Amino acid sequence: MRRLMIVAPAALLAACGSQSGTGAGAEQAAEPAHALTPSPAATPDLAVCPKRQLLEEGLRERTGPIAVPAALREVMRSDMDNFAFTTLGGATICVDASWMEAIREPTLSADKRFVAFGWDGYEAFGHAIVDRAGAGQEIDTGVAPVRSPSGKRMAALDYSEAGYGALNAFAVWDVAPERLVEVTRIETLPEMYGWRLERWRGESCLELSAISWDDFAEHGGEAEAPRQGFVARPVAGTWQVQPAAEGRCPDA
Repeated sequence: MRRLMIVAPAALLAACGSQSGTGAGAEQAAEPAHALTPSPAATPDLAVCPKRQLLEEGLRERTGPIAVPAALREVMRSDMDNFAFTTLGGATICVDASWMEAIREPTLSADKRFVAFGWDGYEAFGHAIVDRAGAGQEIDTGVAPVRSPSGKRMAALDYSEAGYGALNAFAVWDVAPERLVEVTRIETLPEMYGWRLERWRGESCLELSAISWDDFAEHGGEAEAPRQGFVARPVAGTWQVQPAAEGRCPDA
């Protein structure tokens, strides 16, 4: 598992994606929800980040740090083992990058609260979101998340037999004033191919789709195979994924 450390600098007392939907990524996931005021610029301090040890030899092929992309130079530093980000209050968040090979589509939201980037490693991939509000936080949504109509929630669906994605589940998060709060995580879905999040319907229901393995085989792949509809919503106090024939979103 990747680990996150949050360390405040000495100056402070040692203190979405490839899926369909209304939008994805850090800026779309949360920017409308809360107005934030960043503190004066601070530099991420890599010196406070821990040394990492790879679980296995051969998990990393690169021989140098992953370059800091232009979009994140204001808030990010990088070495062989870590990405360091500043919080809005000037602390440093250390994100384990020791077994990542590359990052892609880096973004910083317009209010500068959220950093987001996809990453690839040895037989692994994910989509990291760093929340710079409050004490700072990092989550991995597997793929770029899709925001709810209000922007106060986001959801992601990363699910396959291979399990190479960092999430490998369906999950929903609330965008609270100073952190992301996980609402639900469903790690077992019907055995089907090509699970996809289609769209939000209101703030508490989503449409999903997938392909049966029989249809996948009959049509020779995903392109021509029919997709079956599902809904994800709260039922009796807990979120469930159901075939569309058994449940529907309130405004569908």
